Amino acid sequence: MSAPAGPEPTAARLRVPDPQRPVNALSAPPSFSVVVPAFEAAATIAATIDSVLAQSPGPREVIVVDDGSRDRIEEALAPFSSRIRLVRQPRNRGVAAARNAGLRECCGDFVLIVDADDALLPGRLAALGLLGRERPDLDLLCTDVAFELDGERQGRFFAQNTFPLRDQRRAILASCFPIHPAARRSRLLEIGDWDCAIRLVLGGSSTGLYDEVLELYRIRGGSLTSSRAETFHDRVRVLEKTLSNPDLRPEERPAAERMLAAQRGRAVLTDAQAAVAADRPDLRRRCLELARNSACSPRDRIWALAVVAAPRRFRPWVRRRGEATSQLSRNLPEGDRP
Repeated sequence: MSAPAGPEPTAARLRVPDPQRPVNALSAPPSFSVVVPAFEAAATIAATIDSVLAQSPGPREVIVVDDGSRDRIEEALAPFSSRIRLVRQPRNRGVAAARNAGLRECCGDFVLIVDADDALLPGRLAALGLLGRERPDLDLLCTDVAFELDGERQGRFFAQNTFPLRDQRRAILASCFPIHPAARRSRLLEIGDWDCAIRLVLGGSSTGLYDEVLELYRIRGGSLTSSRAETFHDRVRVLEKTLSNPDLRPEERPAAERMLAAQRGRAVLTDAQAAVAADRPDLRRRCLELARNSACSPRDRIWALAVVAAPRRFRPWVRRRGEATSQLSRNLPEGDRP
């Protein structure tokens, strides 16, 4: 069942940086294209699409990118066939490729990515539209996001992460604060893909926030966003590109390098913990990589050596000793703060 329309958005909830030049409000809100990347999401995608189509005003278009799924996703999407466009990728290429495939199909002023197990709350597009209408100089538009773990709300993003109104360039190198933003399509096409808000902000884009929870970030296994190791490796790749970005200023490089080292450490730690949890054949190699990584904490490095040294029958006990700091159990996003 479609969600009811949300309340009228109010300018009192806008959190925006000072404009760099005089700005006049638009006569109408911008249009939004919604892209839903999906992989093995037949069980959840109908609720997601329903939440998108229930928005008032609605999106200009909804594009679902099936990233090589082998489940019954077409059957799940059948009730919406006249209101969405389905793009099929013959094999699983990953969330970044799915987002980029959707971007190439869009024609709205802004592009909003919605994961196939999340949900827009009533009024989200209206709030983003108000933000874009009042401040047409902004290229990234956000609302707050609530985390939902196994059907229960577990807090919201901006309760843990500060939204910066000043020096957003420096802020984004310490914490990637724009969560699930709508991004101006023309700017995305300029940088060539849906890469990261970091590239947009370093390239001169500004971000605004409508300060209300208007999306549910649903946490469960099996979705495109549930792989913690993949998430950290994606962050590493983005930050490696950031260091070669000509828009990065010399005085900003140390902050970017610190963030990159921290994310590499988290990626190595998560790889090792995943290998230990599944008792994979690469367990020893992953743990030795962790033990040698100076960006990881001494406690985690000692844990990795203990796993390698412990006889096989004692490994379950050693594994449990590491669960208190496990990245695999940290389901609620906390930004990219090192």
